[in-house]
Amino acid sequence: MRISREGQLVTLINVFETKPELQQELIDAWVRFVESVKEEPGLIGTALHRSIDGTRVVNYAQWRSKEDFESFVKKYREQMEAHRPLAERVDPHLYEVISLFEHRDS
Repeated sequence: MRISREGQLVTLINVFETKPELQQELIDAWVRFVESVKEEPGLIGTALHRSIDGTRVVNYAQWRSKEDFESFVKKYREQMEAHRPLAERVDPHLYEVISLFEHRDS
């Protein structure tokens, strides 16, 4: 996956707040979920990040369109909610890439 400003892409940034003792379990559950849905229409790619202090997991995903993302959420809402007990708070939002800096080696 490469961050891009091209097209009408939308970016999901979903921050899960969790307890350090539950962080790896949350990560494992999301990795299994993403593996099962990676061929869904409109999903370009996803990257999962964990905080060093163990209190957050961040899902960064790019979608072809807002409509593709909304269709995905409708289809998989129950499966996504099943992981909710592993997070104290879930904060998903859709974004547009407006500025991009890429370091290029000479």
